[in-house]
Amino acid sequence: MSLKWIMKLLMTTATKRSLILATKRRDPKKRLIKMFEKRIITKSSQDTYDFGKQLGEAIRFPLIIFLQGGMGAGKTLFSKGFVAGMGLLDEVTSPTYTIVNEYGNPPRVFHFDLYRLQDPDELYEMGFDDYLSQGCTLLLEWPDLVLDEAFEPRLEISLESRLETPEQREIILRTDNQKVAQILNAL
Repeated sequence: MSLKWIMKLLMTTATKRSLILATKRRDPKKRLIKMFEKRIITKSSQDTYDFGKQLGEAIRFPLIIFLQGGMGAGKTLFSKGFVAGMGLLDEVTSPTYTIVNEYGNPPRVFHFDLYRLQDPDELYEMGFDDYLSQGCTLLLEWPDLVLDEAFEPRLEISLESRLETPEQREIILRTDNQKVAQILNAL
């Protein structure tokens, strides 16, 4: 065998392996097979806040929460309830301009708004790995940049406006983590 042929074989094998790993990690259809899903309808802003608070009371371990929904869908309102449910008294505001807010002393929750970021590298350049390693809960609004990352444990929450009333929301919760699924099932 020539060196050129061996190098070609190694490169092809390495490339195939990378593509397979990337597919396993980034293929949402495969992840959905074992996904737990729960749907909640809230009839008012207060209901959305209260559900966030109820979830915050139930979650007592570090978790990465992806908050999805359009402008005004209730992501920050839900976050306010969640932080209150964790027993934190901090004022919760949208981190639209700061990109990240921290709640608790020492911090127990980091609240991100990724709307203005263009590339995942921007997030990691600002020290996202450091936030991940602190053993805190992360609330990520507009998480599209990192949605395919293999963060564990994770909870994906989608807030959608309902047409019946402007205040009504459908909250869809998804996770592939058994511990999180048990908590959601009990709510």
